[in-house]
Amino acid sequence: MRVNVTKSYEMKIADVETCLIIPLFEKDFPLESAVLAEEDELALQALADKEIINGTAGECYYYPRPTGQFKGILVLGLGDRKKFLPETLRRAAGTAAAQLATNKITQIFLDISHYSELPAEAFIEGIILSQYDFSIYKQNDDKHPAPVKVEETTLIIRDDYDPEPMRNLIRISVLSCLSANGARHLANTPPNEMTPVALAAFAEGIAEDSGCECTILEPGQMAALGMNAILGVARGSAQPPRLIILKYHHSDDAKTVAIVGKGVTFDTGGISIKPAASMHEMKYDMCGAAAVLCAMMNVVELKPKVNVICVVPAAENMTGDAAQRPGDIIKAYNGKTIEVHNTDAEGRLILADALAYTIDKYKPDMIVDLATLTGACVIGLGHYAAGLFSTDDILAESLRQRGDEVGERVWRLPLWEEYERLIDGTHADLCNIGPREGGAITAAAFLKQFTGDTPWAHIDIAGTAWGAKNIAYLSTDHASGYGVRLLTHWIMSLN
Repeated sequence: MRVNVTKSYEMKIADVETCLIIPLFEKDFPLESAVLAEEDELALQALADKEIINGTAGECYYYPRPTGQFKGILVLGLGDRKKFLPETLRRAAGTAAAQLATNKITQIFLDISHYSELPAEAFIEGIILSQYDFSIYKQNDDKHPAPVKVEETTLIIRDDYDPEPMRNLIRISVLSCLSANGARHLANTPPNEMTPVALAAFAEGIAEDSGCECTILEPGQMAALGMNAILGVARGSAQPPRLIILKYHHSDDAKTVAIVGKGVTFDTGGISIKPAASMHEMKYDMCGAAAVLCAMMNVVELKPKVNVICVVPAAENMTGDAAQRPGDIIKAYNGKTIEVHNTDAEGRLILADALAYTIDKYKPDMIVDLATLTGACVIGLGHYAAGLFSTDDILAESLRQRGDEVGERVWRLPLWEEYERLIDGTHADLCNIGPREGGAITAAAFLKQFTGDTPWAHIDIAGTAWGAKNIAYLSTDHASGYGVRLLTHWIMSLN
């Protein structure tokens, strides 16, 4: 989608289905617009007088104007001005997108000339994210035509404003959302095609396009390095695992941050097999990997003044005749031994090797991992916040702030020493699963054993990676792309 920032007297309206969008806080009349025709203003005010238009959050009133300069006018409700957040506008835009598609609108003009405080980038995000559709495996025909999408958006600003700062913000937002949709595409791709090798090929494509460095470790190399936790998970699959590494280098003097994403491209649970009912959703067990890879796409484009290491342990967790068994003991990269009591607690195993190796080899100043790690986190927080665990308060707070800004919220949970005692092994240093209670915390406590003294944060995205209802710019039919925008804005804030 093309995005323009312009002043009212510079507007260019194409000969296509167009719509003027006017923001409205609740009962904040009259409507304010630099380009609204007088007769339309009177008609909309009459509707407001009858309380047909109120400006409540998410309200979208579409007023058709087949003979006017614009083919339609949409009044976009933002709710109580005192309670307004960027997420309010993001969700309102998602609701508007459905109205625009119904009316076959392809070009829109958002008039914020009287609303300089509005974060217009949030509107752009809501439109782009809401228009995502995963239909490449469907045949379009007369009964199922391709949806009409907004192809161009113009933001109308005050005549005395410099458009460049907004253009810079919009550039980052557009890039972040397109990459988030890319992560959704990776996650939605069926597991017979999105294998560890295919995920590695995607990473190689990022490197080829951007010039960043890509290293792919294969099973023999991982075995030589002692990465038995990753190899143990992959043993039951015919698909070989990969350890994917992308490096963006800014300068030797810059901070180095590492982002690590869980890449289980399909998870049966292994010998501790999952119930059949929802197993098809386990293609989403690589949403952490999709998030960090697509955030890395933004990094190499935006070129922040930090060095970034992106690492993805990729494997399938299957039930083949060589599959890891409950009761097996393995030695991880850092030498710790792990008693495997549940083969469905596999994500923490592959992350253990990836975290320890990344810290040992690249010595990052801080490291963040994203993983669809535990059902316990979904039980605790539902689908509207990811669980955040960290050994560093400053790191945790910076992630929380960026999450609030972009609508990818996190909620910090404790990592007290008592929880670490719950993953002590009987015959090994550690056990890969603790008691049922506090399951998200004990999983994080397990990962902590592989991070040493490096400031570390773990974000459990099991609830936010897919399945959230009543968020207008997301569909429950698709992965959410959670984490791409959070990581992108967090890394950019480290400049």
